[in-house]
Amino acid sequence: MKKFAVWTGPLYSNNEIFNPSSAVNRDDCLAGFRLLSAELLAKGWECSTQDVFRARGAVPEVILFLDIPREPIARLTGDWAGKSKCWLLLQEPATIVPQNWDFQRHEQFEKIFTWDDKLVDEDKYFKINYAVNHALAITPDTSSKEKLCTLIAGQHKSQHPDELYSERVKAVRWFERNHPEDFDLYGRGWEEYLFPGPGVLKILNRQSLLRPMRRLLAPRFTSYRGPAETKTEVLKRYKFCICYENIRGLEGYITEKIFDCFAAGCVPVYWGAENIIRHIPGDCFIDKRLFPNYAELYRHLAGLSGQSYVEYLTNITHFLRSEQGYMFTPQKFAATIAGGTTDG
Repeated sequence: MKKFAVWTGPLYSNNEIFNPSSAVNRDDCLAGFRLLSAELLAKGWECSTQDVFRARGAVPEVILFLDIPREPIARLTGDWAGKSKCWLLLQEPATIVPQNWDFQRHEQFEKIFTWDDKLVDEDKYFKINYAVNHALAITPDTSSKEKLCTLIAGQHKSQHPDELYSERVKAVRWFERNHPEDFDLYGRGWEEYLFPGPGVLKILNRQSLLRPMRRLLAPRFTSYRGPAETKTEVLKRYKFCICYENIRGLEGYITEKIFDCFAAGCVPVYWGAENIIRHIPGDCFIDKRLFPNYAELYRHLAGLSGQSYVEYLTNITHFLRSEQGYMFTPQKFAATIAGGTTDG
């Protein structure tokens, strides 16, 4: 049986990335990898994390890296170098993993699977979307809606010119100043100060000894309601959600955020992928780019009729059941990567 290794960090090692009961599999976010393992097995391939093969002294025919590691892959793979084909799943944008976009490093890989529409050539770069488990139907019920709008995200900072972390803060502050009764904030890290700047300073944000000081320095967000235990249960209580990607202007960069809203029957106010309408119909979400300021956005949200709101939910159901919606499923994710083994 041929061997396919998924190169992971410690959190997902020992095949934890394929374990549906794992603590790291929140909201079944790893379903795509579990289905990948099953797809490969059906093709006669064993799929495991790299440490499992190492422990057995087995050399995989293919290694799939999840984003580009900081070290050269030849150094990481050691005696596997030159024996295993190296593939890459290009997941994170430059705001999170800058080395992903060092194109010289792409030369280390024979195949690259990416959301970036500009790179896809079906020769070396192959189109793949974030794998999202989602319902196939949204109940057009507004009786559970307690408030107009929410935002669910961890607090982050970036110096990238196209980051949207700071735009989330602008949205939060606008609602707190103008319509606090219509807005709640959820997520991790909002009660702590974040050191901005380069990597050296960001390391301070991970030091537990500094946490009391960071809590003292933290700006106060009056709309903050703490972390969301489950996104779906929180989102069900709101009509709209401020749903911004981590970065704007990229083609094809569409993460789970908009699908979290869809699954809960909450209409997203979206900002992120430049060509979002190519992948998700514009009648499924509110496009933030159409509103020059938050005052105009608020007037639109607050003034939307009940019938118009239900139409959004109906459109979302149609999309999730369509071929376009299938492109974001774990099934499509697994089939795309497993299909690469057919031609080597």
